[in-house]
Amino acid sequence: MTASRLLRHWFTRLLAPNRLIREKYEHFKELLDSDAKALDLIADLEAPIYGYDPADVARVRFLTGQLVQAVRDMTASLYDMNPHAYASLPEALERIAADISVLVTQPPLDFAPPYVLNLDEAADHPGQVGGKAANLAIVRRNGVATPPGFVITASAFARFLRDNDLEKEIEKRFEDVSLSNNDAIVRVTGELQELILAAKVPADIADEILRAVESMNLEGRRLAVRSSALAEDGDISFAGQYASELDVEPFDVLAAYKRVLAGKYCPRALAYRVRHGLTDNNTAMAALVLPMVEASAAGVVYTFDPACSAVGGNAVGVYVVGGLAADLVDGSVTPGKHYLTREPEPSILMGCVCESSAAITDQVLCELGKKALHLEKVFGQPQDVEWAFGPDGLTILQSRPLQQEQDREAFSAEEIATAIELVSELDCASPGAACGPVHHVSSGADFRGIPKGSVVVTNTLRPALSQFLDRIVAIVAGNGSRASHLASVARERRVPVVVGCESGILEEGAVVTVDAAAGKIYDRCLPSIMVRNDEAEKVHAQVRAENQELASCTVRLSLLDPEDENFTPEGCQSLHDLVRFCHEKSVAEMFSLVDRGGRGLGKSRRLETTLPLVMYVLDLGGGLADSAAEKGPVDVGALSCIPLRALWSGLADERVAWDESQLHVDWEAFDRVSAGIFSKDSRILASYSIIASEYMHLNIRFGYHFSIVDALCGDLPGANYIKFRFKGGGAALPQRMHRLIFVRQVLEYFGYETTIKGDMLDASYMRMPAAETAHALEVLGLVLAVTRLMDVKLADSAEAKSEASLFLQRFFPEERA
Repeated sequence: MTASRLLRHWFTRLLAPNRLIREKYEHFKELLDSDAKALDLIADLEAPIYGYDPADVARVRFLTGQLVQAVRDMTASLYDMNPHAYASLPEALERIAADISVLVTQPPLDFAPPYVLNLDEAADHPGQVGGKAANLAIVRRNGVATPPGFVITASAFARFLRDNDLEKEIEKRFEDVSLSNNDAIVRVTGELQELILAAKVPADIADEILRAVESMNLEGRRLAVRSSALAEDGDISFAGQYASELDVEPFDVLAAYKRVLAGKYCPRALAYRVRHGLTDNNTAMAALVLPMVEASAAGVVYTFDPACSAVGGNAVGVYVVGGLAADLVDGSVTPGKHYLTREPEPSILMGCVCESSAAITDQVLCELGKKALHLEKVFGQPQDVEWAFGPDGLTILQSRPLQQEQDREAFSAEEIATAIELVSELDCASPGAACGPVHHVSSGADFRGIPKGSVVVTNTLRPALSQFLDRIVAIVAGNGSRASHLASVARERRVPVVVGCESGILEEGAVVTVDAAAGKIYDRCLPSIMVRNDEAEKVHAQVRAENQELASCTVRLSLLDPEDENFTPEGCQSLHDLVRFCHEKSVAEMFSLVDRGGRGLGKSRRLETTLPLVMYVLDLGGGLADSAAEKGPVDVGALSCIPLRALWSGLADERVAWDESQLHVDWEAFDRVSAGIFSKDSRILASYSIIASEYMHLNIRFGYHFSIVDALCGDLPGANYIKFRFKGGGAALPQRMHRLIFVRQVLEYFGYETTIKGDMLDASYMRMPAAETAHALEVLGLVLAVTRLMDVKLADSAEAKSEASLFLQRFFPEERA
């Protein structure tokens, strides 16, 4: 196939050069279309890779597949433009695509037996039984009382999916899942839960489960069927994310098991695992089946609880409720609290004791503390232990690593002295400090409307709020405690949480600072918080650790210098490199038409202008006036291309000062190729435009950024459009983002629709009459002229917005009026 295409190219070049030029132009247009798709996909892929918008690995896999195809289309178009020069290009793409395939392909789930293990065996199979069951098995093996039970393994889950043909259904639906797309999360999880509940447990596995119930003499007792996913209760807790089924009749155990599997796909659990970079297979679901425990009191123990300040936090914290602990961990009640010494034989710290909501003796408290500290030694780190006390004495139901974030001193004494205190003496459930506008929520229906950056005020610490922690800077609750699942997840995410604030104290929309460690809320944002927010923004703009290799193969751009000897297909290390290579070489191919006489499309010609800007134009017909000379440089006054004339009127506006001492070219390329000496007419550094009477494709390269404008401006309003892309800059990422805020503010004022992905802005202006379209292009020209070095000047987003307002006042005072 390659040989035949090469032969056809040479035949056409020799015998039909005019047709070759036309075909090359058609391939060029196809390549530009594919280039636009590829850059869109790169921006989409950067969001999960850089952590702006974490996504399910299925979405990453889908986006990389789409990007590979777009780049494949680009390489095919460039190859067709000149097969002889780019014979090795397809091989370079397939090399990179193969590396990507390895990185985005998950190992399949293991669906081989065992499918059911008793709890005594579970400790020897941590990769099959999940964290919760494995930990409880270790507790039992170390002589601490637990209920008897058995585990339905992760292999059983894999068989359940395979036998019901659910693997492809899950993959297809997860292609839409990212944290910013809450509607997709709700839709996908609802669909998957329905599919799982409608499916059947494989017959052999169902028989094993029922036999385990019978062999452990559980037939006459109500059961608890609890989640035990592979990643649960380890370094990441998944506290409160998955479902547990309580008071299950033995005959209903299979239905309860399916409900636990379906709980794997509830919205908060899906959002939680995506946030932590885990795949669906990483969190394969096992289920722990235990008899229900009769209890007069229950709760949790933190073996190292900083809430007791009397001893500097060096205490065991015991949280107690009456009956079972479900109301405690779901954050709906405030428990009784007791604090014990961290000694081999713990004693009660009287100065820290709170009134208990359930009767429990000092002897039981001390026994509980001793058992919990023993488990801390067994597991080698502080533990979060769930317990129950009843007729059979103390029983341990769960033990997992304690999720705890040590707080630093939030504010200086001088800052506190001038702050206005609104609320004090609150309980700290998750340490830290943050500020933002107050937003009240009263039910789950309110959660989806939480604005980003909010201090959320709620009655209770509901686990469902964990799905929306990306939008929340702090939580203020009326009831709840450190022992709730939401508080545990908030500590993982470093979201401050305080409890005990009476309703009605904080007004909706009021900006407040929450200092959780001190248990205080202050009016407005304290200055040091704003500094920390800026620091967090800088840290945020890094490749997530688990995505380093994928970034290197996909979105990272290392092929920067077109004159470098490594600027070859073999030198491409990523799909982004290939996009850059194909785009640069396709432009070079179009400019090479000048050397062959330029028949058919005309010659590329240097544009004569008073602006210190190097630009070449390639006229496809009607882009230059009839009076223009046929050869040599062309004066800007000879342009008859409507879109370029309109944009140029903004670029050349006499109110914009251009620095005549330096030439505005591609400085990034200049830095790498010039070594201080270059031709000011260099096409490598130049901007270019392909023009016709009503059409323009313009690539402006000056400074350390590039802009692309594609526009049609004619008599049919329905066909008119402007598409604009702006990316890059010489400053750090936050400053480049500030410039994008300026550009967006101005363009949206004039009716453009804009989106920002990473440091790239896309804008469009569609289906408007010619006069309005031409005016929008003039505005765009002005924006390009005044933003050349703006990224190194803007300090923050507020200054960017202020500069946008000043721009409008200066250049369009009549429209502002």
